[in-house]
Amino acid sequence: MYMIKQPTTTINRLHFTDLDPLRFEDLCLNLVSRLRDWKELNHFGRKGSDGGVDIHAIESDGDKEKVWFVQCKRYSAISKSELTKIVDKTTSNPSLPDKLLVIIACDLSRSQYDYLKAYSLESGIEEIEIWTATTLETKLYKDYKDLLFVYFGVRLEKNTKDNAARVKYSINMEKRITKDLIDHAYLKDSKNWKKLATRPYYKFITLEVYIHSIDDTTYPKADTRKSNEISPWFRTNFYDTYHNGIELWLGAAIGRYVLMNQEGYWELIDHFDERRADPKYTVVSVMEIGRIPYYNIVSYKVNGDEYTSEPHIYCRFNINGMPYEEIYYRYESGEGMLPLELDKEKRTAFPKN
Repeated sequence: MYMIKQPTTTINRLHFTDLDPLRFEDLCLNLVSRLRDWKELNHFGRKGSDGGVDIHAIESDGDKEKVWFVQCKRYSAISKSELTKIVDKTTSNPSLPDKLLVIIACDLSRSQYDYLKAYSLESGIEEIEIWTATTLETKLYKDYKDLLFVYFGVRLEKNTKDNAARVKYSINMEKRITKDLIDHAYLKDSKNWKKLATRPYYKFITLEVYIHSIDDTTYPKADTRKSNEISPWFRTNFYDTYHNGIELWLGAAIGRYVLMNQEGYWELIDHFDERRADPKYTVVSVMEIGRIPYYNIVSYKVNGDEYTSEPHIYCRFNINGMPYEEIYYRYESGEGMLPLELDKEKRTAFPKN
């Protein structure tokens, strides 16, 4: 039996922490420069010894001037003490800004957000604005598509002809997969409807499936890639179909877990995370669901090959090196109920012990 590596965990987001720290500051400067018609705009972060002021800006409002300090933090996670340092560095300057803008490459929990706001006010900073990873991504996709391409190579503008071809291809692939990989006799039997309402994967002709990159030349040999890279082929489980493709239950055999606080904020963890014993968190078993759009499926074999009898699906691994347009998480909410989806907006990074 060959060793089969499951795909690594990720979600379909921009990875701000992949940028060099100075390059992240450059991105922040580009965004800030477009906020106002600044009277003065200075970038001190690249020179070092910035006194907690990566970007210094002066806004002219009639006869008045408004001074902005901007701090850019390319953190993958942030603690309360680090939030405190952001404010303390700002207040160590000879004079306080009229406004502090904090730009962070990760997301904040509600309690972290409230703490940073409150501590800033206590320290004499009258106005503070906070941009997190979610804020940055929203701004780039909505208003600054040119920067999205410059810093991440993501080009959103598509040729109309290409879009039409993709839609046509997706519809045809959906028809083929629905015909060949769905167990229609099982669907037609009304005795199975209750089970399908909570376990949609029973609609497929088999539970297991092999996923291959169209560029893979290693199958059926064991994969030797690094642990942080997705395998070019792997065995996983069907979960469901959705409007744009098929859903896979990734890591079904090994299980996935999150820490969750009372407010519903959550963080994906491994089996050895020491915070599991912390009473302020609940450990929740979750299903990791990957969505492969029909347009990323090139072809498939229904009856497997000489090594396996399960279906094999051949995909483009062209979305951050993977076939998925999204990875999300579900958890059991009660017996006989469809597992609920975790709120993506409440994904966070809790402090380490």
